Amino acid sequence: MFNLKAIALKLFRAASTQVLTSIGIISVSICLLMTMSVYIWNAHAQMEEEMYAIFGDADMLVGYNPEQKMFLTNDTLQEFSQIDGVTELSPILLAHTNVEGVLPSVYTMGVENDNLVKSRYHFTEDLVEGEVIISQNIADMFDKSVGDTIELEFEAYTIKEVLPPLLGASEFQMVILPNATVKKWLPTTEKDVAGLFTLIQTDGNTDYMTLTMNFQQIDRTLRVDITSEYEVVKANFQALAIFMIVLSVFVLLITAMLLLSTFQLVFYKIKGQLMVLRSLGATSEQVGKIVQLQLVMIIGVGAILGTCLNVVLMDQWLPLMIEKMQLPAAKTDIPVWLVLCIGIGISVILYMASQWQVQKSMRLLPMQIASENAETTLKWTKGKLAIMSFVFIVALLCMLNGIAGQGGGDGALLILIGALMICLLALYSMPFVFSAILKALLRPVRVIFGKEAYLACQQLMPQIRKNMPIILSIIGLMVILVFGTTLFKTGQQSGREYLERTFETPIILKNEIYDATFTLDVVDEIKSLPSVDAVYAKSNWLQVKALMNEGATEEYPAVQMVDLQQLMDIGKLPVVQGDLTRGIFVTEQFAAHNDLSMGDQVDLQYFDWEIEDYTPVGSLEVLAVVPDSSFYADFFIDWSSVIPIDEHILVQEVMVQTTDIEQTLQELAFIKSEWPALTIKDEQTSIEEYNKMFYQRWSLFVSVMVVLIVATCLGVIQTLLHTIYSKRSDYAIQRLVGLSPNGLMKLILTQVLSFIVYGLAVGCLIGVLLTELLALIDKGSPIIFDVRLLVLVSSGFILAVVGTFVVQGFMISRKKLANELLD
Repeated sequence: MFNLKAIALKLFRAASTQVLTSIGIISVSICLLMTMSVYIWNAHAQMEEEMYAIFGDADMLVGYNPEQKMFLTNDTLQEFSQIDGVTELSPILLAHTNVEGVLPSVYTMGVENDNLVKSRYHFTEDLVEGEVIISQNIADMFDKSVGDTIELEFEAYTIKEVLPPLLGASEFQMVILPNATVKKWLPTTEKDVAGLFTLIQTDGNTDYMTLTMNFQQIDRTLRVDITSEYEVVKANFQALAIFMIVLSVFVLLITAMLLLSTFQLVFYKIKGQLMVLRSLGATSEQVGKIVQLQLVMIIGVGAILGTCLNVVLMDQWLPLMIEKMQLPAAKTDIPVWLVLCIGIGISVILYMASQWQVQKSMRLLPMQIASENAETTLKWTKGKLAIMSFVFIVALLCMLNGIAGQGGGDGALLILIGALMICLLALYSMPFVFSAILKALLRPVRVIFGKEAYLACQQLMPQIRKNMPIILSIIGLMVILVFGTTLFKTGQQSGREYLERTFETPIILKNEIYDATFTLDVVDEIKSLPSVDAVYAKSNWLQVKALMNEGATEEYPAVQMVDLQQLMDIGKLPVVQGDLTRGIFVTEQFAAHNDLSMGDQVDLQYFDWEIEDYTPVGSLEVLAVVPDSSFYADFFIDWSSVIPIDEHILVQEVMVQTTDIEQTLQELAFIKSEWPALTIKDEQTSIEEYNKMFYQRWSLFVSVMVVLIVATCLGVIQTLLHTIYSKRSDYAIQRLVGLSPNGLMKLILTQVLSFIVYGLAVGCLIGVLLTELLALIDKGSPIIFDVRLLVLVSSGFILAVVGTFVVQGFMISRKKLANELLD
């Protein structure tokens, strides 16, 4: 006697190929989902580690720039601490000291002994008077170690700790002293000085823009830097998270559809045995248990193999891929709880999705099992209409609320949920739409393509429900392909446009630390280099107030000084006549907002730091109105303007026009030697680095897509092969009544291609719909579809199917009718 478990295992022999295929599909899908989830988990964890290595526990830096010659006082810090959301403060003083009489100006900080500053600069020891912490390169330079003495400002200090190189600053020379020590060197008589700036830790629940406004209310000249909230990082991870969620949903969808079609083949193969069991008296519950056991074993084995494959990939394949493809270093940790949650979660989802097969097997009687290929009709009921209407209304509300929330934070999540619900509704409606289209096209198909195509469409209609899983798997594949390729194509184009906007000239020099010694005289030196065609400099943002329309409108515009004549000479600004010392170039947006046009006058006032108030400089004429895309400022004034240039107006950027980037970079070597803190960026290197990063990410996406395309193609072809093969007797009858062998081949190809082309077309349409809906998260961003790749994949899919079924159609159409009818 066999128990139900033994019977279930023995029945697998009749469909061993399909069982192995099902296990393989589950393994691949679980492995893909686990790999994507673990990769993004590790990427997020690594980002947090890198952010901590750079910023520690500090969320904000608030204070003054050195050139402002202003300091935070204890009273100011007391006001900071009373702001809602601020949990901890750590003031820091900044100076430059002479080390060992050799290094004349080393970056020096005066700190307290709190945990916040220790996390920021990664030291552990408390400092007292006479003690110092130095960076590793200073220790190496003077052969010093902990416990030795080192001379600062010609006084001896004991080395308490040596700092290892900070992330991204391996050559940075730094000295850390007690705050009280550095305070003695300040060129100020104020006794209440606490720091030049302060590190701030927040509770994480307060909006950073609100905090910034609160700080600015205390002193609007304060500089506020948000360290833990970089918009670019947030945007990248939001886009990556949305991409992963959508990709995971459709990988699950494809997996479920392929499993459904493969399970159909499994139970088609064992239907004879099930019929015998029912004839021998097996109850519906016993048949259901057999099927249940088979499903559990298939899903369980697939989940275990997928998990093991994921562990191997993360442990062996991913490090190898990172090395071979020169990917950025990434963690390859495997969070066990995450892997288990994904494995169990996907197994439960697939198990629930396949329960319909168990219920179907339990309801079937012996004669129904024998006639499983009989016509199955689709019914559109009022209940289905009510449910779909309710889901559509919910999806629409999610979309509208998400759009009202400007697509950020919760708004992005609502748009994502609404978009997925709308697309899933469209997928659910496909069988009914397909059936309606077939009915409407029957007569035109007969007139245009002949009786074979007419018979093919007529015979397709009863098989819509049975073959819908393969259509949905194709649709899911195309949705992923459309969404993924569009995301990458759009991102690539946006990145290139950003680089084009960033690099006004092939080479840009940036004075990011506001070094006052980097002056216009240095710009003239750069201009005299042999390979340089043109040079112009931009200042830092000026603090000015503009009065327009006879004083009726008051603005605090974003203003920079530039070399207007040079910009006109190289064609970046329109050539105009006028006094550049008393003229301005205004952007279109600013001009439209303030009703300005050429020839109008703007009364300008600049902030005088000595009197700490605005001082009038007179009226300036609008010489030209330029496109907003030309510059980021509201308007520009010339370096020769009537606004006096003092220590608060610095050269911030230098744009270098050249046709020989490599030669110019070599000639600019003196800049790096005299001003090592300046950054020099060239367009060519930036484009190469961007392309490298893009193709690295693109290759990862292509790897996932190749696996999905191959798995889907094999699953679809296998299912259709068995579907066509199971209808041999029907084809034999049609040949008896006059259908020629070539006509039968045409009929088979028409049936197969109808499913394939329909799935490809609808998949592209739903993919476009999903992409357009998700684009509402970032309204105004252009969307670029990779049409060529979509056509290439679709053509390859169709060619693979046509090649396979030409062979199968030829073999079936040439077999003897007697053998086909008796089989």
